Amino acid sequence: MMAAARPWALSTEAPFALRRAGAPALLVGGQVFNSASSSPKAIADSFAHVRRVGSNVVLAPVSWALTEPVEGTFDFSLVDVMLAEARTSELRLVLLWFGAFKNAASTYAPTWVRADPERFPRVVVEPKGMPAFSYEGATAKPVLSVFSPELREADANAFEALIRHLGDADPDGTVVMVQVENESGLLSDSRDRNPAAEAAWNAPVPSALLEHVRGTTAGSTSARRLWESHGAVDGGSWPEVFGNTPAVDEVFMAWAIASYVEHVAGRGRAIADIPMYANAWLGPQPGQDAPGQYPSGGPTSTVLDIWRAAAPSLAFLGPDLYVHDADAAMAQYATGTQPFFVPECRLSPAELVRAIGAYRAIGWSGYGLDLADPDAQLAATISFVAGLEREIAAAALRGAIAAVVLEPDVDVESRHIDGVVISARGARALFRRMLLDAGVNIPDTALRVPDETLPNAQIATPGETRPFALIAGTGEDGYLVIGREVTLDYVAADARVEIDSVQELLLENGRVVEGRVLNGDERLMILPNDRVGAARIRLVRL
Repeated sequence: MMAAARPWALSTEAPFALRRAGAPALLVGGQVFNSASSSPKAIADSFAHVRRVGSNVVLAPVSWALTEPVEGTFDFSLVDVMLAEARTSELRLVLLWFGAFKNAASTYAPTWVRADPERFPRVVVEPKGMPAFSYEGATAKPVLSVFSPELREADANAFEALIRHLGDADPDGTVVMVQVENESGLLSDSRDRNPAAEAAWNAPVPSALLEHVRGTTAGSTSARRLWESHGAVDGGSWPEVFGNTPAVDEVFMAWAIASYVEHVAGRGRAIADIPMYANAWLGPQPGQDAPGQYPSGGPTSTVLDIWRAAAPSLAFLGPDLYVHDADAAMAQYATGTQPFFVPECRLSPAELVRAIGAYRAIGWSGYGLDLADPDAQLAATISFVAGLEREIAAAALRGAIAAVVLEPDVDVESRHIDGVVISARGARALFRRMLLDAGVNIPDTALRVPDETLPNAQIATPGETRPFALIAGTGEDGYLVIGREVTLDYVAADARVEIDSVQELLLENGRVVEGRVLNGDERLMILPNDRVGAARIRLVRL
């Protein structure tokens, strides 16, 4: 049986693009909090707020526990509410399957699964320190083992039922993509040590994995390096082929977890041609240096190739970005061998423009957008990018897009678009130097920006203070710019370049509209210093 076609398509070769009915599109918005999709009222309120901040997409969990409270009996009423509210709010929808694994635990598995450890065994670990986000005396969390065939089948049966339901309830394609599990992996130890896992550890390494390792470039991946350093043997148990270290444990768990996820995703893909992906709790990262401190075996930077080999039904693997150096993390996943999408990120407009402009992401999602401030910088950035998505997506397809995020102590950065070198400088610092030359001293005070979160948020997200800009070439020496506190200058090697015209863009009732035609002194501050703005700039070559 051929999988049912859907309106959305995701290209499998570079340049990667997400399309609806052939037109390139971007997913710009965010994920609601985990429990926001657990009741009709919470869905209605959270989806409406996501739309209020300018998004064109909402990411929302589907809980296995709420979907299949009794084995074999499925209830998709909450999914139907999500579909209805997304349509009401004119939002695209990405569903997050919180099945057996969510944040390296199994709290979203149904009671009938968690309460039967004989049928659905738990992991066995040798704890090596306190796991992340825990404390002495904390109530234990259930963690099921991916080495349980019964669990794999039960999870896949439920996921298959979800995709089959979407075929009936969502023929027009409100749902764009589906995430399979969430931040899977193992905490507290580098590998599972229950009897089934131990049997797999001492069994021959799967031939498909050995074929993959032999086919990679020498030393290019963690698994290849481990194999080479252990003698490049042709077969044997995991310790015989790769050794017995935490790094080998991580490869072992990655193959097991990715194979589990592939079984679940493959069952869904056989029913409908919906793009599916997995998201990663990053590792290694500062403070979480070893497998088990971050989820061992999850789709982390060290084992991306293992996941790609074991889970071909997934369109891509995406990073959840809460680290300070998001740029480096993006580079690890935006490899040019898969589409790039940010499933979760702290509420930072600079990281949004970086993902779209520097790494040509098909989309970006801030986490906890249902408590984002509609009047803050992120909301304005989302609104501009979503409102201008076709032009931005088209620019990305032809490689005419860039982003600038000016870190502290960086004066200028340059980008090349359509044969023009574009220099970006921090506008406030530049104006301060210019006016000082004229004898005017402006105090170097910190820029005050509002928090990105509403006052009732449990954890406040400070506003972005770095100057940033997204720059998209629109052809015929035209440029679309979105950002704050950045001054742009243009130079071409083959001609003198001047600014011909500047059209200010504004947000009005959530829509992008034309404002003033800027000239004279107003061109000194095309992008404002105190808020996010946008403009169309056209050059003239002499």
